[in-house]
Amino acid sequence: MNEQTLIYEQTLVDIARTLPPDRAAELLDYARFLQELVTQRADAATRASEERWDALFAQPAAQRAMIQMAREAREDFHAGRTTNITITDDGRLAPK
Repeated sequence: MNEQTLIYEQTLVDIARTLPPDRAAELLDYARFLQELVTQRADAATRASEERWDALFAQPAAQRAMIQMAREAREDFHAGRTTNITITDDGRLAPK
């Protein structure tokens, strides 16, 4: 977390401590609403991005390019010009 987020967090805690229980519950409900809104917006952005990629990949020129790249990759593999890789404990790709 950055410093500004920590300041906001502490301010919210300070405010919540001064509220009667029913108002604190409303604050919590609103925070959950905002959290869900952020998730929905991120999901919508992801869907829009996927739709753009799907449209791009559906174009005949893109399909031809991918077929050509697959052929080149297969040729490189059969010619021994590739490197085996593994996934490290921290999720990165690394040569085997």
